[in-house]
Amino acid sequence: MLNVLFGLMLGAALLYGLLRGRADAVTGAVLQGAGDAVKSALDMAGMFALFCGMGEILTRAGAAQWLGKKLRPALRLLLGPAMPGDALEYAAMNLTANLLGLGNAATPMGVEAARRMARGMDEASNALCMFLVINASSVQLLPTTVLSLRAAEGSSNPGAVILPAIAATGISTLVGVLSCKLMEKRA
Repeated sequence: MLNVLFGLMLGAALLYGLLRGRADAVTGAVLQGAGDAVKSALDMAGMFALFCGMGEILTRAGAAQWLGKKLRPALRLLLGPAMPGDALEYAAMNLTANLLGLGNAATPMGVEAARRMARGMDEASNALCMFLVINASSVQLLPTTVLSLRAAEGSSNPGAVILPAIAATGISTLVGVLSCKLMEKRA
């Protein structure tokens, strides 16, 4: 659906430019935009490789597993004692990957945790809703995508967003958790 919406907006903009007699400006803008997109993608590829490599080093060094073990009691408290143990393991690893800014690595673990939590149910449990809210708010200690974008665009201090990102994602997670707890009490 989003592809259709963006396609319609692009088509409307191109048609408007052509109808206004500005075909040369439209062509130049399209080519410039395509070139800028390719340049940004190539610049970001190096930063993503760096952060993915750092994430792999942390994982092999045992930092991800250590952090996952430390997060299990908090997750058990938030998600409830009825949470299946195998789902808790995946949920902890998902949260750990999100904390380290490894969203692509977090996704398969989050999907598997949700699948295991929903096993045998016709509707989402409070624990599953809470997990999805925590996963969506995604507290990040290392916002790799934003750091990569800032570095690729030549920021003099790409890391200046780390503390604001921690604060923003921390607040969003807190509001999400409190909202879930409030809704649990109302149900």
